[in-house]
Amino acid sequence: MVERVYLDWNATTPLRPEAKAAMEAAWELSGNPSSVHSEGRRARRVVEDAREAVARAVGARPQDVVFLSGGTEANALALTPGLRRGSGARVTRLLVSAVEHASVLAGGRFPAETIGTIKATPSGVVDLEHLRSLLNDGPPALVSVMLANNETGAIQPVAEVGEIVHAAGGVVHVDAVQAFGKIAFDLTSLQADLLSLSAHKIGGPKGIGALVLGQDTEGLDALLRGGGQELGRRAGTENVAGISGFGAATKAAMADLKADAARVRRLRDQLEDGLRQTPGLTVFSDDVKRLHNTILFTAPGMKAETAVIGFDLAGVAVSSGSACSSGKVQPSHVLAAMGYRREMTQGAVRLSLGWSTTETDVDLALKAWRKLANTLVKGERRNTA
Repeated sequence: MVERVYLDWNATTPLRPEAKAAMEAAWELSGNPSSVHSEGRRARRVVEDAREAVARAVGARPQDVVFLSGGTEANALALTPGLRRGSGARVTRLLVSAVEHASVLAGGRFPAETIGTIKATPSGVVDLEHLRSLLNDGPPALVSVMLANNETGAIQPVAEVGEIVHAAGGVVHVDAVQAFGKIAFDLTSLQADLLSLSAHKIGGPKGIGALVLGQDTEGLDALLRGGGQELGRRAGTENVAGISGFGAATKAAMADLKADAARVRRLRDQLEDGLRQTPGLTVFSDDVKRLHNTILFTAPGMKAETAVIGFDLAGVAVSSGSACSSGKVQPSHVLAAMGYRREMTQGAVRLSLGWSTTETDVDLALKAWRKLANTLVKGERRNTA
């Protein structure tokens, strides 16, 4: 049997033992968290303990954490026309960076004609000058910029974005799904008015996430209406087990944040150094701050689908970028926004590491890559002969 190596942590992470234990305990609870009897109050206590853990991790108030089904729903809820900061003007248009996740690029509930795109630089970060020009050319805007890109790992200048947007009377949404549990941040330092999070990127269960609101954020309009759950901001009985797992994963991730980041960075750099032994290999966004666990690369003659399958046959799980394309290997819109030609956008492979990645995993991945690279080089020579 081929020994398996998992290097697709940006797509999803293994379930942390702490999250599994919390969920198993929650499954034993029989009460609805909205019920006032003892069984209901026990379920409610589990939900609120998790809410406090998530709030504490990002410097928010517990009452400003809205639990929902994941990062995509959090983004959809955040992209609401009519949002405002305190007594400021309501936003009537949306500006999103060209390297955002598909759920942000979809625009939420903004009409298509009110949505604008902020250019990205060749390094994969938002172009601040273009943002300024867009803000100067219209009414107050909701601006959505992710904290860390899910494909390249590039960390965006979100605090600077916040200063620019707030000076123009706008509102800032930050998709922090990929950064949460990897780098330390809080709402205040990011100057974020809304923040999207997802449990399964930090060792929690799939299907649970949160939208966190700044204290001055007003005008959020619920996507799901019905009961009064989540202070009327998201109807439906809370996923008690999922929320419990989210809270436990958050506590575990934050407790190990610095030490784990240093260890994973060392392994990432070791892996990247090995990959760079291949002539002509390109690592994207390597000239800006990146997540310590992420490598997006390509090599001459490489097709992403062929490489992903080749790695898989060798026992290494990798991806071609975002995992939100129904299992299809598609050209990267992120690399296209960075100005790379089509053959580069079709040939990029992402390796991402996590808390249980070992040096043996790195060695096995490099062994698999060397075999693949030799095949690629031979194929390139045949194509140019």
